[in-house]
Amino acid sequence: MKVYGRRSVNEAIKSDLEIQKAFIKKNAINMEEIIFKLNKKNIPISFVPIEKLKKLTKNNHQGIVCLISKIKTCDLNDLDVFLQNKESSKIVFLDGITDTRNFGSIIRNAECFGIDGVVVSRTGCAQINDETIKSSSGAIFNLPIYKVNHLLDAIFLVKEQGFTIMGADEKSKKKISSLKFKNKTAVILGSEGKGISTPILKKCDETFKIPLVGKTESLNVSVASGIIIHEICKQNSKE
Repeated sequence: MKVYGRRSVNEAIKSDLEIQKAFIKKNAINMEEIIFKLNKKNIPISFVPIEKLKKLTKNNHQGIVCLISKIKTCDLNDLDVFLQNKESSKIVFLDGITDTRNFGSIIRNAECFGIDGVVVSRTGCAQINDETIKSSSGAIFNLPIYKVNHLLDAIFLVKEQGFTIMGADEKSKKKISSLKFKNKTAVILGSEGKGISTPILKKCDETFKIPLVGKTESLNVSVASGIIIHEICKQNSKE
């Protein structure tokens, strides 16, 4: 697996992730701080021509590409242990989000605003790959990702722990601004095309929508996630 781009690489260095090797463009400008950090961790560095970096990735690498170990994810048991005796926690569930860039952007929003973890299904969800890492700007190194066999299992688990399940549904009659997000809240986001699947939607304690005033009918799911997660954060900051 690869991580590229200066911000993502910086986050990888700060985390406990194993970086196997770094490839840096020869004579790259303003790379001294990253090189210092890599040397401090005894990470091998190769200074290479731009053509080598283009072979490693076709995307915007900003002069640096690192080879990394596989990102570790958590499971349902880990989620159960984490939630024990928690008085306050915010979790995001993703139902059918298959685009890696949207996945990464949602992770970035969640980490930036203090969400405790993201729960996804092992199947039918975007994979964690180079694009996911880049889209998250490295936030994926700082936020637990819980992969479960079935989202409903995780929903039943958080319900047992006293969580309120809130579903983002454009057909809902309630506006997000009218809701009170409780100390223990799980927010579910569905795909742009299908939304939240019916079995999961039925398990929601409440649903809500983001009111739109323009002619465009819907928001990109990663943009919507930012609005929703910010609203949760804003309410928490007032308490």
